[in-house]
Amino acid sequence: MFVATIIDFVRAHQAFAYGLVLVAALAEALPVIGVIFPGETIVLSISALAATGAVRIVPLLVVTTMGAIAGDGISYWLGRHYHRSIIETWPLSRYPALTARGEEFFQLHGGKSIFIARFTPGVRAIVPLIAGTLAMSPTRFYLLNLLSALVWGLTHVLAGAAVGASLVLVGAVAGRLMIFVIVLIVFFTGIIWVIRAVVRRLPALLAALREPLRRWAQSHNSWLGRQLSSVLDPTRKELPGLAVLGALLVGSLWVFMGVVQDVLAGDPLVRADLAVFQLLQELRTGWADKIMVAITELGDPTVVIAVVLATLLWLAWRRNWRGIIYETAAVAVASLFTSLLKFTLQHARPHSVGLAATSFSFPSGHTAVSMALYGFLAIVAAWETPRQWQLAIATGAGLLVAAIAFSRIYLGAHWLSDVLAGLAFGLAWASLLAIAYLRRPRPPVGAAGLSATLVASLLIVGTLHVGQAHAIDMERYALRSQSRTMTSARWWSEGWRTLPAHRIDLIGGFEEPMTFQWAGNLSSLMRKLSARGWVSPVSWSLQSGFAWLLPHAAVMNLPVLPHLESGHQERLVMVHPVAGDVLNKRLVLRLWQSNVELAQSGTGTTPLWIGTVVEERSRRIANLLTIVKQVPDYDGPRRALGAALEPHRLAMRDNRFQQTGWDGGVLLGTTCSLVNIRDHSPRAESPVKHGFLTPAGNRRCSGMPT
Repeated sequence: MFVATIIDFVRAHQAFAYGLVLVAALAEALPVIGVIFPGETIVLSISALAATGAVRIVPLLVVTTMGAIAGDGISYWLGRHYHRSIIETWPLSRYPALTARGEEFFQLHGGKSIFIARFTPGVRAIVPLIAGTLAMSPTRFYLLNLLSALVWGLTHVLAGAAVGASLVLVGAVAGRLMIFVIVLIVFFTGIIWVIRAVVRRLPALLAALREPLRRWAQSHNSWLGRQLSSVLDPTRKELPGLAVLGALLVGSLWVFMGVVQDVLAGDPLVRADLAVFQLLQELRTGWADKIMVAITELGDPTVVIAVVLATLLWLAWRRNWRGIIYETAAVAVASLFTSLLKFTLQHARPHSVGLAATSFSFPSGHTAVSMALYGFLAIVAAWETPRQWQLAIATGAGLLVAAIAFSRIYLGAHWLSDVLAGLAFGLAWASLLAIAYLRRPRPPVGAAGLSATLVASLLIVGTLHVGQAHAIDMERYALRSQSRTMTSARWWSEGWRTLPAHRIDLIGGFEEPMTFQWAGNLSSLMRKLSARGWVSPVSWSLQSGFAWLLPHAAVMNLPVLPHLESGHQERLVMVHPVAGDVLNKRLVLRLWQSNVELAQSGTGTTPLWIGTVVEERSRRIANLLTIVKQVPDYDGPRRALGAALEPHRLAMRDNRFQQTGWDGGVLLGTTCSLVNIRDHSPRAESPVKHGFLTPAGNRRCSGMPT
C-alpha cells in the first residue's frame, strides 16, 4: 500500500519527480553539499520507478545529465571567479582536508580528473572547484564535464531502472521488496557515514584536544598529569591512531553496558526489539530471505574458523607470533564471553532456532565474533597502509560485519539489542587488543597479503559452506507465524487483557493507550462507521501535503500522519469531524493487526485488531502553517466511537493503567456474526455527543447475550 501510494504520487506529479532528480544531480556536484547530500540515492530511487510507468527513462536521462553538468559548471565557475579566496571562505574553510585531497587528485590526474572524479566518492564535489582555481581551460573543462555527466547519468538512471524492473518481476511482493531495498540503502549508507566519520573526522577532533590536554597535564604535577604527559608526547607518531582506538574502546564499552542495563531493566530498548523485529518480518520476501541466509552463513563457525586458520598461516609465514596470539584471543574470548553471557541471562530468541542448548539470544555470537575478528584484522592492516587505503579497509570490514549483524535481525534469529551488544563488545575487544598489540614493536603483518588471504578464504570457504548448508538453513530460518489463537468467548471475557495497553513506537516508547479492539473483518467495521459519518482520510499527495503550509486549512482536509505500533503499519485509518468545531477538530481511528486469531466452533478463525481513537486539534503557527496536536483525552473519543458500534462492551483495565485522560477503559467491538460469546454480558457506554453530530442508539444483534 505504501509503495503504491508513492508510485501513484510520482505518476501524478512527474514534473515534481523530474525536478527533484535535477536538484539531486546538481547538489551531488557542489562543494561540501555533495559530500553530505544523498543525490545518488535520490536519482537511483526515482529511476527505479521507471519500470512501473510512473516516470520515463528519457526525461530522467535528460534532467540527470543537465543537473550533473550544471553542478560541476557552478563549482568550476566559483573557482575560476573567486580563485583561491573561496577555499579560505566558509564553509570550505572548515574542510581543509577535502580541498587538499582535491588538489592532490587534480595534480595527479590532470585534466582527465574532471571525468574520473565524477565517479570517485570523496573528491567529485571538490575537483571542479579546484580546476577553476587553477585556471583550467573552459573549453577543455566543459567538454570533459559534458562527457562525464552523460556517462554518469546513463549508469545511474539505467541501474535504477534495472533494479526497478527486477522488483516488478517479483509481482505481488514487489512492494515489500522495494521497501526492503530502501531500508538496506538507508542502513548501509548510515554505516558508511559512521565509518568515514571515525576514520577521517575523529582523528582531527582528538588532535584538536591533544594540545589543551597536554598543557593541562604539564601544569598538574600528579600521577594523572605525568601519565597524560607521557601519553601526549608530541614525538610519539603513533599517538593519533592509539587515541582513536582508545575513543572507540571507551565509546563501545559505554554502549555495551547501556544495552545490558536496558535488557536487564526492561527499558524502552527491549520494546524497540519487538517493534524492529515485527517491522522486518513484514518486509520479508523469498528473494531477500535467500540473500540474508547466505550472508548470515558467512558468520557461521565453519567460515570463521577457516578464515582464522588461513590468516594465522599468513601471520606464521610472516613470523608474526604476537599477531597469532592476539588474533586467536580475539575470536576465542569473544566466543567464550558471549556463550557465558547467554547462559547467565538466558534471554529467549524471537524464534526458536537451533538446539535447545544454544537457543539463548543475548548477545549475538555471530555479530560479536565477526566484529572482534574482522575489526582486529582491519585495524592492524590499516595501521600499515597509506591513508588513502585506510578508509577502504575500514569500510570493507565494517560493511561485512554490518551485513552479518543485519541478517541476524532480519531472519528473526536475534533481537536488535542482541546485535547492538554483540557489535559493541566485539568492537571494544578488538580495540583493546589492537592497542596492546600496536604499542610494542612487532613484525609487519603485510597488509596487502593479509587482506588478500582473508578475502580469498572468505570467498572460497564461504561459497562452499553456503552451497552445502543453504537449503537446510532456509528451512531453519523460515518465516514463522507469530499469531496465537484464543476462543472468542475467552477474548470477550478476559483475553482482551493480554493485548497491549499502549501503542509502542519504533524506538520502544509508550504512546497513546489502546482503547479499541475489534473482532471481525475490517470491511464490516468500515460499513458500520461509514453509516455514522466516519470517512477515509485525505490521501497523501502534493496538494494535500501543501495544505499543511496553509494558515487556515480545515483539519479534515489534512492527511493523517502514519503511526507504527510495535513495527506494524496501520491497516485501517478513518476520521470524523467533531461537532461544533469541524474546522479545527477531528477524531482519528487507527487499527493495527494483532497477533491473535479468535477461534469459533465450526466457523474457523476471526482476525482480531487493536487500535486507538484520539482527538486531533489543529493549530496555526504565526499564520504561516498548520500543525495538528493530539488532545490528551482518550475517554471522550472512545465513547464517540462506541456510539457508532453495536454490539460493544466496555472493559476496564486495572487502576495501574489509568492516566490523565484515560480511565483504563477498552472498547470491545464485534460483528453480529460472532457467536458463542457467553461468558460476560456486554456493558455499553452511554451514547454521547462527543465527536458526532447526532448520538447513536444502543441496539443489539440477535443472539447476543443480554
